[in-house]
Amino acid sequence: MNSERDSDAIALLTGALAEIGLESAGKQGTADMVVHGRHGVEFAVSVTRRALVREGDVPGIVRGISAADRRRGVVGVIVSDRITEAAKKRLRTKKWGWLDLRGDLHLEAPGVFIDARVSSIEPAVDVMKEPLAGAVGLELACLLLMDPVRVFGVRQAATELGRAASSVSQERRRLRESGLVDTEHRPVCPDLFRALARRWSPESVDLASLPRPGDTPINDSLHLGLDDPEHQAGWALGDTLAAIAYGAPVSASGGYPPDLYAPGRATLRRARQLLGASSSRQERAGTLRVAPVPMVTSRRVVWTAQETAGWPLVHPLFVALDLAQDPDRGSEVLAGWDPPGRWQRVW
Repeated sequence: MNSERDSDAIALLTGALAEIGLESAGKQGTADMVVHGRHGVEFAVSVTRRALVREGDVPGIVRGISAADRRRGVVGVIVSDRITEAAKKRLRTKKWGWLDLRGDLHLEAPGVFIDARVSSIEPAVDVMKEPLAGAVGLELACLLLMDPVRVFGVRQAATELGRAASSVSQERRRLRESGLVDTEHRPVCPDLFRALARRWSPESVDLASLPRPGDTPINDSLHLGLDDPEHQAGWALGDTLAAIAYGAPVSASGGYPPDLYAPGRATLRRARQLLGASSSRQERAGTLRVAPVPMVTSRRVVWTAQETAGWPLVHPLFVALDLAQDPDRGSEVLAGWDPPGRWQRVW
């Protein structure tokens, strides 16, 4: 592949084929992917990406496949935000396939003929040039850093984040162009972590008191989510006390106030009303922060350690992002900390 747009096109085509029950595999020779049809039929595909395809564009697109590949039976497929009807007719005469991202999939190969409707993907408006400038970019960076070895396709990442595939594709391109992910869209560490840390500035309030066991009406209204913390969103412990629980080289005095995350501004406002705001930083019972991305409070970790005081923890990535906000102490702690168990160091 010779561009990020082509790489995204493969991911989009893979997702569309999966919708109609066809599997695909990776690169084979000069072909971009191999599609496995029914009854043992398989064929190689060369994928091209264009924003718009008109009838006059077809000859140039068709010339993108070499004569040798055509003799080998490689099928050409154009992936585009919009393909005109005239262009589709012309492509059909050339035995080319297409994925019109408005929801139209066409593919012809020996033993295979597909004309199907698939999920549409509306093109996103490119309003922000900087990576991590918006919510989708932050969420995508967190997803990649939480599992840095895994390769996420566009649709797969979009499903994980609950976002439009077009938005995820756009943000992934920005990360690639900025050198923050590699050619397989895995995070470049620690570069992506550092870029994310610069954007990590959660809204917070120092509380005069904390939720107490038995205060059922108050606790229910605060959405603590303690009944099943590994499968539901709710409050989670971060920063210093979570770092200690995870074995980071940092210490705190007894009674150190916890730094907690809540899943949204509405919960933060309700906590301020029901638990009160502390009159000073020194007298706080704890600090409550709004999770910058939903994964902070939806992917909590149950961890048995004295420092947690019964609170589930945020993922180690978010602890590291908290620590990174202190350029002196945080840098020293992060330099000496490898997260335990199944987690990987990305800082």
